[in-house]
Amino acid sequence: MLELHDYLDLTFANAVAQWSGVLQRECVPAGRNQEDFTPVETLLCFGLGLIGNRSKSGNINIPESSPDAKRLGALFKRSPGSLSLKLANLDGRRPHRAKHEQQLWIKLTQDGFQFEMLYALILDAGRSVGLDEEKLPDFLGVEDNRLQIVFEADAVSDDDLLASLEGDFAMLPGRGEDIDIRDTERALLGTARVGQQQFARKVLTNSDFACVFCGLSTRSAGLPSSRLLIASHIKPWSKSGGGERVDPRNGLAACPTHDAAFEAYLISVDAAGRIVRSAALDRAIASDNSWRHNFGSNGLAPRLRMPSTATMPSARYTDWHNSKLMVEFLN
Repeated sequence: MLELHDYLDLTFANAVAQWSGVLQRECVPAGRNQEDFTPVETLLCFGLGLIGNRSKSGNINIPESSPDAKRLGALFKRSPGSLSLKLANLDGRRPHRAKHEQQLWIKLTQDGFQFEMLYALILDAGRSVGLDEEKLPDFLGVEDNRLQIVFEADAVSDDDLLASLEGDFAMLPGRGEDIDIRDTERALLGTARVGQQQFARKVLTNSDFACVFCGLSTRSAGLPSSRLLIASHIKPWSKSGGGERVDPRNGLAACPTHDAAFEAYLISVDAAGRIVRSAALDRAIASDNSWRHNFGSNGLAPRLRMPSTATMPSARYTDWHNSKLMVEFLN
């Protein structure tokens, strides 16, 4: 029986041995019991959840039509649907024997960088036994820093997430009386965190991992992220409803300087993608070289800097944000 440490303390040698076993595996006929998931397979199912879909009820699902789920299913000699069921085991939605799996979900959603190291180790071990990008895709982008940038770009605090889940917690039976209930609360928090990481990934991908206000991109320069890119909500997270909080059309990728100015309503964007300065910012630019450097024509683009294939933010969010800037103009 596997234990939590078999996942969290996975070594390169163990990962290689598990990959070797997977490669020797034969397809199991329909109706027959499959082999138990190895830690390597389970951890990759967790990773698929980071790019999966969030349902209206808040659950994280792996679409069976996902190309990455299909390729991993073929590699594991399992159906894509079985990978989705494993994810349901992890987040506690599906009763199962491996009780440590919910603890694994809690641990990894609390510390994304621990998962990043495990994911990189699993990829390296797979490459060492001959699994190339076609057979074992780097679907999260650890090799080009996308995974690190996504984890660091998630700007919603645990306190805010907890506050948003109070209604869900209140509906749990026997709240506060049972350690399993507390684990369920932590698992729900983890699911909410994964939803925000999915939001961050979609927002960053839409902008090609660059600030939409100035174009700064650590990825293009081959530098570590160091929280230099933020997946910012246009209509603030605290003022948004549940669906608005994970809607990528309510998001912009920004460097810390321009994100702070956007949050302070010093700059905004209109429905056509034009960047608008507040009157207060114009005055600062006129009187101070530092402000001119960061927010003048050299530091701030006239329009959102986004790829031609990008989806523009929704007018419902830009109109909301721009109306707050207009109030400042009037004052």
